[in-house]
Amino acid sequence: MPAFELTARERRRSLAAAICCTAVAGIAMGLTWPLLALILRQQGLSNSMIGLSSTTQALAVFLVAPLAPRLVVGFGLVPTILACAAVTLTTLLLLPLFPDVYVWFPIRLALGAGTITLFMATETWANQIAREESRGRVVGLYGLLWSAGFAAGLMIIGVTGTEGWSPFLVAATLVALAAVPIPFVRGLAPAVHAQSTRRLWRLLWLAPAAMLSGPLLGATEYALDSFLPVYGLAHGLEAPVAVSLLSTLLLGVTAAQYPAGWLADRADCHRLLFGATALGAVACLALAALARGAPVILLFALVVVLGTALGSIWTIAVVLFGQTFRGGDLVAAYAVGGLLHGVGMVTGPLSMGAAVDRWGAAAVPLGVALCCLLFLPVALWRPGGAAR
Repeated sequence: MPAFELTARERRRSLAAAICCTAVAGIAMGLTWPLLALILRQQGLSNSMIGLSSTTQALAVFLVAPLAPRLVVGFGLVPTILACAAVTLTTLLLLPLFPDVYVWFPIRLALGAGTITLFMATETWANQIAREESRGRVVGLYGLLWSAGFAAGLMIIGVTGTEGWSPFLVAATLVALAAVPIPFVRGLAPAVHAQSTRRLWRLLWLAPAAMLSGPLLGATEYALDSFLPVYGLAHGLEAPVAVSLLSTLLLGVTAAQYPAGWLADRADCHRLLFGATALGAVACLALAALARGAPVILLFALVVVLGTALGSIWTIAVVLFGQTFRGGDLVAAYAVGGLLHGVGMVTGPLSMGAAVDRWGAAAVPLGVALCCLLFLPVALWRPGGAAR
């Protein structure tokens, strides 16, 4: 049923089901990512093997992104989401059944495929069903609940521990709960009737700022996940405090989502994207200028500002996707964006690692600042035409 045929109550029910599904799935993913790394460390595996195992799950984006549009068009959003939930739940239960790093490679690949496709499908649902005047707030709420869910998943490990089946059963139960409301709104889900026939370059041309935000965010976020604690250690922080910089970054990302969406409903998205990117560059340059032994509160405040900038970039870019594309074009655009994000998340940590080896921890904020500065002109790029 097209979005314009829905009543206000039906639209709210439809959006609630899609957003809640993503939020609860986010809790499960926030639990499993660090959980699997901790288990592998307890098994005595090297950091490189742990990183390779995690990368396998992340690289699933290259497998599913070309297939996601066909799945959504061929089977519909609801069957695709339910199938992804089933794959995710099954793989979560297979992990403790076969606690061997080599067996985990194909399991984690399937887990990544299920969760990434679920995320693409629910994001398409929320963006397509939203009204133009409230699209930013809908996308902001979507991102807020996903980020908050991911953060909540990190906390659950403190309750369940890492031993035995308990954490995996909690994660699997959450995924099952996420899928519960979806069948009840089957008739309220937007239909995607045809697959996009546009070429890759055409999709990029129609929304370059939104598309190229993918490699920017992939490179910066994954590089920061790996090296922000290294930067903290170089500034004299104890290891637990240095690691907490990542939680602080996530706090900024989460807090930015809804306000950025609210602004996107009221102001020009390209100017907002430029402003958010500039804010990220300034925060990183300030971090690079901090002397060792600078007040810790200033360090954490700048990391919050950086997280706010990155969270805003994501929200505004997704709003631009919704403003530019519809139907099969929207699904295809998300697929291309996912591939570009995957390129960033592979090249970012690799480049950052080489830079840190060569120039030390100061390369962490400087590298992110460079990425933001290179993206600034792209943020204002407005090609003519639309895909609607």
